[in-house]
Amino acid sequence: MSDEKKPVLSAEPEETGQKANGPKVAHPFPVLDSVVVRDTLKLFGWIVSILVIGGVCWTLTQPVRTRFLIRAVNRVLEQYGDFRRVDELSSSIVGASLIGSWYTMTEARQPGIMPNENFPYGTKAFIFSFVAEGTFFPCAAVVDPVGKVQEFIPLNTHGKKILTRISPGILRIYTRRIEGSES
Repeated sequence: MSDEKKPVLSAEPEETGQKANGPKVAHPFPVLDSVVVRDTLKLFGWIVSILVIGGVCWTLTQPVRTRFLIRAVNRVLEQYGDFRRVDELSSSIVGASLIGSWYTMTEARQPGIMPNENFPYGTKAFIFSFVAEGTFFPCAAVVDPVGKVQEFIPLNTHGKKILTRISPGILRIYTRRIEGSES
């Protein structure tokens, strides 16, 4: 055995039979091969492009999603025999809330549904997902023009069952969150 160290620079041609363009330099980080870096960048590019496309689609479909939500909420209110209807996104609320969306409410203008004279102008509905007993259910909070939550309206039958069993403390927490997000 010889005590000679292998030189870092060598002018030997590659084993594949190609001519060497110059002396080979040992790579300081053998793990960072150009193929690995290129494949990692491709994967990163795919992930970023999917996120960008998803974000653009989410933004461009906002009016359609809003229209379907309003239609579904109004259908539930009609089934309950309620005279109120959700009309449009509320433009008076400047900041967007993370837990739901604000909508204006109007009186029903459909035949067979009697409007209520006690319905105050400026009533809003806050549509959100209520979390109770380990499940989510859609719910609407009716907020008067002063900014106080008047009632919670569950928007499905499962929520109707659960809302009657929820403790008043949990309802107060949701009430404070909703009243705080309006101002």
